[in-house]
Order: sequence, then C-alpha cells, then structure tokens
Amino acid sequence: MNIAIIGVSTLAGENLFEILEASELPVEQLFLLDNDDEVGRTLMFKGHSVRIRGLEAFAFEQVALAFVCDPAFSVQQLQPARAAGVQLIDLFPARFGADAALVIPEVNPQVVDEVEAGRVLGSPSAAAVASALALAPLQQQYQLLRLHLVVMQSAAELGRPGVEALAAETTRLLNGRDPEAGYLPAQFAFNLIPQSGQVQKDGYTDSELRLIDEVRELLGDEQIEVLSSVVQLPIFYGVSVLVQAETQQAIELDEAERVLRAQPGLALAQGGEVCTPVNTAAGSDNVHLSRFRLEPGNASGFALCAVTDNLRKGSALNAVQIAQLWMEKRAL
Repeated sequence: MNIAIIGVSTLAGENLFEILEASELPVEQLFLLDNDDEVGRTLMFKGHSVRIRGLEAFAFEQVALAFVCDPAFSVQQLQPARAAGVQLIDLFPARFGADAALVIPEVNPQVVDEVEAGRVLGSPSAAAVASALALAPLQQQYQLLRLHLVVMQSAAELGRPGVEALAAETTRLLNGRDPEAGYLPAQFAFNLIPQSGQVQKDGYTDSELRLIDEVRELLGDEQIEVLSSVVQLPIFYGVSVLVQAETQQAIELDEAERVLRAQPGLALAQGGEVCTPVNTAAGSDNVHLSRFRLEPGNASGFALCAVTDNLRKGSALNAVQIAQLWMEKRAL
C-alpha cells in the first residue's frame, strides 16, 4: 500500500516517520509531503532515500492512506486528497470538526469499521488519549456521571516553536539574562501559565472545550458532565491529566484496579510508584495511571493521574495504530 506523510518536518511528523519505519505496516511506497521550505530534503526509510515533495502539486491518486501531521495545513489544502479517495488520518482533527471521527484503537475500535467512506479518522489530543484510556474501563463498569480534568501540558503540545521558545527562555535565564518572553502571553521558562489556547466567550479556552468534546465522543456518552482546565507547564515533553470523577455505581477499589489492569494500552502503577512524564512516560507506548483512590466517605467518587508521551501514544503511535486497524478492516 502506498502511504503519504503530510507535514513530516513537524515534531509529530518526525515521530510518526520513526514509528512507521519500525512498524509492520505494509508500506509499498512512502511519499513525504511538506511546505515549500522542506521540499528537496531527503530522509532514509527502510534503507531507501525518500525526497520530500510539495503538497500543492502532488497527485494523490498515487496513495491510499495519508497521515496529516501539521496543524497549519487548511481543510482546503487537504481537499485534493479527500477528492482522490485517500483515507486521511489526522493528528490534528479539530480542523475538520464533526467531519472527523476520533479513534483510540484500545477504546473505540468499532468506529473504524462503522465510519462512512470519505470521512476523516482523527487521532485525539494527547490529553484526550490519556483521559479516555484511563476512564473507558471505569465508564463501562460504573457509568461516569461527572468529570473534572486538569491537564498539565508540555511545550511539545505547542509544536517545535513551543519547544524552541522554552529552550531559548531557559538558556537566557540560566545565564542571568532577561528571558525575552513573547511566544506565550507570559514568561514560559520556570513558570506556570493557567491557560493554553484562545479564551472563548464563556471563559474556557478552545483547547479546554475541545477536550470536553473529545472525551465525551471517545467514551460514547454525551451526557457526562465535564469540566476541564489546561495548564501550560515549563517542561519539554509529555502530558499529565489529573482526574476527579463521580460514578453512578459505587466503586470497590480492588475490583476497579482489576478492571484497569485488564485495559490494553494502560499501565497501572504498583504501590506508591511515582509516574511522571519524564521518568515514566517518555518513550513509552502506554498511558500510565497512578494515585487511583476513592473520595473519602463517597464510594462513587474517585481521583487518579494519567500520564503519557504526548508525541507517541498521545499522537503518532496512536495514528499508526489507527492505520493498522483500518488496514485490517479493509482486508476483510
């Protein structure tokens, strides 16, 4: 099967390229597409040199599936691929709105089989992946009624410019110089910014509202009450989600932990193990769950922390797993 990667020069694109090369997906020919600044550069894929081409002039009739790894490309720029019947797997599906079906293969694989031809398959945000993988088995067992999600977001969620801005500010401050902040509304390095994204009329940011919609869709329940907050941390990679929740059914802790351990893609911490984006999640293919505990005096309330590598399971790896699932369904 011929496959394209659109936006291979982004952080998400680079990680997807690496994961795709190590995967067992049957790639007959790989096409790398990007903006004009990247055209002509070559990368080695499975022992062969592949030259990056421009998106605008590419004939999409050559490929069956394409990963979209750059949020800067517009729906209009991607329309030729859809018109040619290419199955798009978008790592930034918000651009397509309701026209993108969100998928985490361990949570809602049936979507790939049910989605109508021509519709985009979307890999959700890293925070939504971490949240849904941790909560899906509890939703099935106990029925979630209310969620409060606090996302601790890294610079990598802002792309390469975010990582470079954090690195530059950190270097300047460590050398006793002014950070010259400007990429974010406040100093990024050695700071905590209680919002990420554009604030909307109701006070939520667009990323917080997107997370609410994504979690409800992934869990298959629009009735869950969800409150979300996204906090920008001065760390380079990874994402942590602090969850507080209330369920319809009372929770028995040992049984709930058994259910969580049985969830594919989820690793439950042992004892007092500390799970962090840097020490635990970096380079891992799982969502790691720790500090699972019941609310004092309320067996229907619980809290937990979920962390994952936002560029792997939170993005590129999940997209490749969607592709594997799509190919399996297509072969039937």
